[in-house]
Amino acid sequence: MKKRKITGFASFALAACLLLSSCNGGSTASKAANSAPASSASSGSAAVSKEGELIAATDPSKLPAVAAQRKDTLVIGINKLDNSFNWMYNENADVQYVLYAMNCTLSGNDEQGNIIDGTASVSVSSDGLTYTYKLKKDTFSDGTPVTANDYINCFKVLYDKSYDGPQDPSTVPVLGKEDYTNGKTKDIAGIKALDDKTLQIKLTKRNSSALYQLGSTIPISTKKYGDLIKQGDLSGFKKMDMINYVSDGPYILTSYKVGQSATLTANPNYFLGAPKIKTLIFKEVAEGSELQALTTGEVDVEPEVTCNADQIQMGKAAKFVNMWIQPTLGYGYVALNCQNPLFNDLKVRQALLYALDRKSLVKSVYGDYGSVLNCNQTKISWLYSDKGLNTYDCDPDKAASLLKEAGWTKDSSGKLMKDGKEFKFTFSCMKGNPVTDVLVPMMIDSYKKLGITMQSEYIDGPTMFKKHQKMNYDMEFMAWVLNADPNDSFIYKKGGAQNYSGFSDPEIDKAYDAGLAATTKEEMKTAYEKVYQLINKDLPCYFVYQRSDCIAYNTRVKHFKSSSYTGFWNNLQELELA
Repeated sequence: MKKRKITGFASFALAACLLLSSCNGGSTASKAANSAPASSASSGSAAVSKEGELIAATDPSKLPAVAAQRKDTLVIGINKLDNSFNWMYNENADVQYVLYAMNCTLSGNDEQGNIIDGTASVSVSSDGLTYTYKLKKDTFSDGTPVTANDYINCFKVLYDKSYDGPQDPSTVPVLGKEDYTNGKTKDIAGIKALDDKTLQIKLTKRNSSALYQLGSTIPISTKKYGDLIKQGDLSGFKKMDMINYVSDGPYILTSYKVGQSATLTANPNYFLGAPKIKTLIFKEVAEGSELQALTTGEVDVEPEVTCNADQIQMGKAAKFVNMWIQPTLGYGYVALNCQNPLFNDLKVRQALLYALDRKSLVKSVYGDYGSVLNCNQTKISWLYSDKGLNTYDCDPDKAASLLKEAGWTKDSSGKLMKDGKEFKFTFSCMKGNPVTDVLVPMMIDSYKKLGITMQSEYIDGPTMFKKHQKMNYDMEFMAWVLNADPNDSFIYKKGGAQNYSGFSDPEIDKAYDAGLAATTKEEMKTAYEKVYQLINKDLPCYFVYQRSDCIAYNTRVKHFKSSSYTGFWNNLQELELA
């Protein structure tokens, strides 16, 4: 359950299942932002704690009049929306902000990533095969009660043979899933409504990812949309109009203006109580202009401000801007097409990484608010381990030696050649990104010294993501936004639903299987430590950095809360405007 950003910051595309954090009804909701000390971050230190730190506004009177005069409306800046507001099909992570406001999930997680109640409480049988969800008194936005059958609709979409969305149902072995997919049964044998408020799900074997995956299920109204969920043909459901969509989230999508904004109004029937702010507007803001939009009063919240000393100083200078700094639950990376003959040699992949000075890159872009990463897990996770990892510190001589061992030599003109073919490839990215603005020239120069020709192409996000899905690329810059579920096997396992690198290694597949079969945290940690070591050795991609988030908001916004694992969207119904 992860999502991929096309760029390193705000205009990003979702390539994942759903993020466990929405509509938290549990007792351990995030309390970080309102209770955190403002000491180290406020004084300019970059020692961001795992809980996050607040750089508080110093003079609320500086708030621009255009923002102060906005009544009952909160404007949130995002980079790029599209008309994909169907939770089951969305692949745009900016749109996902809107979807968090529209929908609720069975479970949530707290600021440490622990599973807590969402719209239901869950119990698991002693053999780890039966999950029972007891629903709370949840209601759809049209006033009708949410029942267990409404959640079964979500599984029927996910497991349908015609489902072609980004979610991957393969990692959780639900009983009868394959028979439903293949049309042998009209119902999913392992998923039943014991009564209106009790949902039972049975697995065929233990699975450490099940609590996260099953808990991310949303209800789909049987009354409104049941007729559109036709086994073998989901075209009607996929194409339905999402304006005024009936769901159980705190807000209802009421309008969408292409290239401009999405407007949502408060759901009076929300099960945790009607939100205090009547209207939310998610407004498109050009990448790189996030803080400017906030300081001019155009928006009230900017969740994707580049976290570096310059941006933080700009926010401080405005005086009415609060900045919540927290470790990013994710990482930036360079994607490789391992089906390209240039990159299917491990020595070549290693050489190209040794040629890059990632430490200088991270320092240049983020200062002390970022660090080099060498595996596919954030450093704030309890699963993170750097044991046995190669740090691939910049070493041009090592890079040249590995290329020579792989059979590549320079010709008389200095071009790197093998079997009469030049080492030449294209790097794809988007313009105006602070990371690629530094990374691309660095790569071109470093590889040129090795005799390699790297050309760059700048394309828009949707085009780039399509190229990635079709594996019609050589290299790209992207990023993952993670969540509490450690399972990312669908990216790196052979045949994984989102394995768009074409990479495979049977050892990695076995290590992931061990992680999914683990019954204790110790077993999981051991299994994923092996995963990280193998991926670090094989390099199906180049991990570049982990950074910090800067979520900026003006002094109009009260009771703002966020953490790496929950995000501010988990608390929308509690926000108020001064």
